[in-house]
Amino acid sequence: MSKRDKIWIFILLAMVIFQYREIIFYKKIFFIRDLTYIFHPWKTAVFESLLNGKMPLWNPYSYCGMPLMANFQTAVFYPFSIFFYILGFILGLKLFIIIHTFLAALFLFLYLRAKKISSVASVTGGILFAFGGYLITKIEFLSLLGTAIWLPLILILFSDKQNVFICALTVAISLFAGYPPILFFIIIFLFVEAVTENKLKKLTFAIFLGFIISAIQILPSIELVLNSIRKNGLMETDASVWSTHFSDWLSLISPIFLKGEITALFTGEKYFWLRSFWIGFIAFAIAVASFFFRRKIITGKKTILYLFLILFSLFFSLGKLTPFYDFVYRYIPPFNLIRSPSHILYIPFFIFIILVVEGLDKLKKMAIIMSILIICELMFYIYKLHPTITHNFYSERGLVAGFLMKDKTYFRFFATPKTTANRKIAVPDYGDIGWYILRDRLPNLVSMTYHIFDAGGLGEPLEINEHSELIYKIQNKKDADDATDLLSLMNIKYILSDYPLNSKNWQLAHKSHLFIYKNKKFQERSYVISKTGEIHNAKIISYLPEKIKIETKNSGTLMLSDAFYPGWQAYINGHKTDIEKVNGISRSLKLEDANNYKVFFLYSPILFIMGLLISLLSVCIMGTRRLNSYSVYLCNQKLCDISTLTSVQ
Repeated sequence: MSKRDKIWIFILLAMVIFQYREIIFYKKIFFIRDLTYIFHPWKTAVFESLLNGKMPLWNPYSYCGMPLMANFQTAVFYPFSIFFYILGFILGLKLFIIIHTFLAALFLFLYLRAKKISSVASVTGGILFAFGGYLITKIEFLSLLGTAIWLPLILILFSDKQNVFICALTVAISLFAGYPPILFFIIIFLFVEAVTENKLKKLTFAIFLGFIISAIQILPSIELVLNSIRKNGLMETDASVWSTHFSDWLSLISPIFLKGEITALFTGEKYFWLRSFWIGFIAFAIAVASFFFRRKIITGKKTILYLFLILFSLFFSLGKLTPFYDFVYRYIPPFNLIRSPSHILYIPFFIFIILVVEGLDKLKKMAIIMSILIICELMFYIYKLHPTITHNFYSERGLVAGFLMKDKTYFRFFATPKTTANRKIAVPDYGDIGWYILRDRLPNLVSMTYHIFDAGGLGEPLEINEHSELIYKIQNKKDADDATDLLSLMNIKYILSDYPLNSKNWQLAHKSHLFIYKNKKFQERSYVISKTGEIHNAKIISYLPEKIKIETKNSGTLMLSDAFYPGWQAYINGHKTDIEKVNGISRSLKLEDANNYKVFFLYSPILFIMGLLISLLSVCIMGTRRLNSYSVYLCNQKLCDISTLTSVQ
């Protein structure tokens, strides 16, 4: 690497620091949407589990319990997740975003320089990739950001014969980052590159090895998918819910074409992320000119394939607006698991950047001026792009959370369907306090951070299918009284509501910005039903995510209102026994022929253990082969040196 290239890399880093100066130099942090309502709870739960020396396998706080690590987006094994484990969420988040933005720019810069593109064009390409509309608006989606940045590095590695194992490791890292749809699009693009460079076998081998390395994540995740609402793919209406419109294609040029979103979402963002893919007017003009004139990076067959990828991506992103999407959804299986068709615009976004770079490389002396104009346009778009808030936002405890935390019994709460849907608040009328109020409504997975158990919730992409069906039944009841029996089966003690309830089964217990009603027919989380139908006490002695201890003196059927799921094992007085599914989702055991019962529920998923062994074995084999290759290389070097010395003598 030349001294000039090092200077350009320093400039890239300086731009990242400038863009994120507010969170670097002040006690401010990003907070919008999924950062607050999904990723902070996930990262907090994983951190707490690891701090206690436990693998974060199970989340007991949401959806009556569900796997934690098996969810791709928790990114437990992603190397850069270590920032959260060591530094905590606030500092970890800052470092995560800063480093990933810098790496996005760096990786593309290095890839272009390896292709003999000029430094000016290469650094502009890196800036477009890192600060263009697609990545810069996705910093709240840590899994997506973590996955998307690795494409340029994989391109570098699979082009080098000596780096096939490192390439495979990079594919694994991208998968560990936690957003499979983006990795799927990356692989599509890589196969186009491999076909044009006659390296299809090498790429296939690298991807295969990458998946083997990732077995520790893939196997539990496959099990979760097969037990989730995505078992047979998403319903077409759900899969295409966030489609683009024809007018949104213009947002590949500039965000000024974006229309305001009229939704019930609480956002706070400058541009709606699902419709943000821009590279700017100047860059787009250069890309178009580059496509129709002499090309260096894209020639012949690659040009045709690039054009096909762009057209395929544009029409797929339209979702139900075209019959094209319907065909792809029905007959190409991976596509029916993708919830937002607009994600595929990652492919044309990247191709346009390659076109821009190729065009700049031909402009010679004019390249510097055009690059400055491109960067200035980008900086204009992303000025004050992400709102920030003080650090204490993530630790503040509101009135609703405070009330629920006072109750030390084992219980769950549930928000009424209307309350769950109504999360829009006139934040400007409240100032920043509005964001605190939103968080205190405990939307999505927020209750995890307070160790409060939520039977409903939103945001989990792989909700257990039986849980989803039960929630659907509850939501279709005419009122709270009509749903009381189902709610009681789920150990629900409190209902959160935006509006007062006229109910005989639910008593008002607290009133602030929400009404909180207490269940008069509350059912404990664990209990025993005798043969005569009487309900007896079963005391929970300890309740940990992956281990539950219950004691009772009563025979009959032990009921535990936690989600039934493969991998859970039960022991009665030291003897393993079968767990039966009841009420569609809960667990039960038969207690017979004893005066006292000590029951243990343990979560020990066999697929996690199998995946762990496969991943460790594959890494060891790859490491050994890499070491052997390096030893052979050193031996050849020594033989060469000896031969040279002999010839000289």
